[in-house]
Amino acid sequence: AGVAPPGILGLDHAAVGVKDLDRSLKWYRNVLGMQHVLADDPMFNGDIAMAGIRGVPLLALLRLPENEHPLEGSREQRAHFALRTTPQDFSSWRERLPHLLKEHRAHEQQSLWIEEQDYGRQRSLFFQDPDTNEIE
Repeated sequence: AGVAPPGILGLDHAAVGVKDLDRSLKWYRNVLGMQHVLADDPMFNGDIAMAGIRGVPLLALLRLPENEHPLEGSREQRAHFALRTTPQDFSSWRERLPHLLKEHRAHEQQSLWIEEQDYGRQRSLFFQDPDTNEIE
């Protein structure tokens, strides 16, 4: 049987690389309603900014070095992070997300692409942030 693993409470946060922390914090606030959390903590107020909901960090935005670019490739090659919502709010997201992405487009090359998937037990909308990080 061996040694049993200790308990896990859940996922603490996801981390994504971004070119411009201020631009990304603004985009995550305006499109997803996330706030800059832990802003007064020096460990999370330099090359790392935490974005979250109701004071709870969900996403670590990591400033990429000048010569590095965000991950490229398909969902199968680079991963993504998923956010949970209620079925009622999902319908609102489906209706409002195209407008939010267009209104808060951070730069001309930012994708307005949205893909909807129905997995039976859940429905999903896939889209990208200003650095092409994929969000579900």
